[in-house]
Amino acid sequence: MQEDKEPRVFISYSWSSDAIVMPLAERLMSQGVDVVLDKWYLKEGQDKYAFMERSVNDPSITKVLIICDKKYADKANSRTGGVGDETVIISSEVYGRMEQEKFIPIIAERDPEGNPYVPVYIKSRIYIDLSNEENYEEEYEKLLRNIYNKPLYRKPALGTRPDWLDEEKRNFFPLTDLIRQIKGAQLKKKQESCVRTFIEKYIDELKSYIDQGSRDGETVYKCFVEMKSIRDIFLDFLTVLKETEMDFADVVGETFEQMYNTLTNAKGFDPDAHHASEADYEVYKIFLWELFICVIAFLRYCQDYKAIHKLLTRTYFLTSSCLDDRVEPINYCRFRHYSRMVEEWYKPTTEKKNLLTLLGNTIYTQREKRPIYTKEAIAEADLFLYQVRNAYNLVEDKYHFCAYWFPTLYIYVKSGPIEWTKLKSRKYCEKMFDLFGVNSVEELKDALKNCTFNIEMRYRGSFDAAPTILSSTKLEEIGSLN
Repeated sequence: MQEDKEPRVFISYSWSSDAIVMPLAERLMSQGVDVVLDKWYLKEGQDKYAFMERSVNDPSITKVLIICDKKYADKANSRTGGVGDETVIISSEVYGRMEQEKFIPIIAERDPEGNPYVPVYIKSRIYIDLSNEENYEEEYEKLLRNIYNKPLYRKPALGTRPDWLDEEKRNFFPLTDLIRQIKGAQLKKKQESCVRTFIEKYIDELKSYIDQGSRDGETVYKCFVEMKSIRDIFLDFLTVLKETEMDFADVVGETFEQMYNTLTNAKGFDPDAHHASEADYEVYKIFLWELFICVIAFLRYCQDYKAIHKLLTRTYFLTSSCLDDRVEPINYCRFRHYSRMVEEWYKPTTEKKNLLTLLGNTIYTQREKRPIYTKEAIAEADLFLYQVRNAYNLVEDKYHFCAYWFPTLYIYVKSGPIEWTKLKSRKYCEKMFDLFGVNSVEELKDALKNCTFNIEMRYRGSFDAAPTILSSTKLEEIGSLN
């Protein structure tokens, strides 16, 4: 049945079921179902058999409801009375077209043992049970959904073949087992030990993705695509870490420092290294960029704005080159990465050469991990990291590598972070106090005054720049409503 086609149903019944048939027919009519009922259509002198035959075979009749009580079942089985005539007509249709779903048995009565009265010819059909007041409404909804072809449970759309099927098989059991141990640990000391071990083993596993013999964008891109499986393990770790007594932001902040200083520096792989290229560690910079976005997506999902504030205002001590293991104080924007190798060297050689960003498109379309890490949530988290940047008093990068966070995925954001649309409410502003480290609406306004629109924050040749916090709510409107 086409979804936009007006449903018409014919009701076959014994007059002993008037008490259930009439209210049912009237209710269906009130909800847009055109009901064909003999009492409404037949007049004295008309042929009842012809009416029934015409109704059952009428192609405009989308469903035939068979109201089954004791009298109907007895007459149908013995082929007597008007019901017997209908049975001859209906049964030939049922037996002749086994694949169709036009005929729906409606149970109106049960025998003393609780068994439904159903004619033999439709006994194997799944029925709607309207014989019990307790579950009448639930069963009626099933009927209405069936008539309108709007089932409660629908087969999901067929997805795409998982990328990890083509990966070289990797053994992630030690990591997943540690996650289980963290979750099951009763003592804080055991939790802390398992968390430290997980981080060490996770970094060791990440090291296996390096390919120092390759300096081309295609290899880097394909390696990044392959790393979704190990990225997802870290996302599972985040969920379990959040349930422990440990300080989530401290652990994650220290982990990102450790991962960055190990995976983007030659000394992290070989303490005696004297020769290396930044290109050797390109995939890790891309990976950590995406992973940081996902952490913020997770915390926004949890609405843990205090943890977000702690992560984003933290001073990170990170290396500045692949051969220098000395660290310098820097803000979170160092984790944002633009890959010239992928976007400028590799993308122009592909069928996606006209995209504004190949990596952004890949993250948006291929890297979901539901229910938390939807493509919308990831894109919004990236934009969010740009929007809050100017509200914080952060340690600046003396080399200006990361003066700001350019939101690569802003072009995919549909409606923007919901946090800013509610800032007009004083009550909601209180939730944002934790995010910006303030204690009043006036302090909040002062923090947000620099979060203004910047036309330069856009792709080259693009008309639309990334929106800011004050693109959603004007500064003077913040906290103006209850």
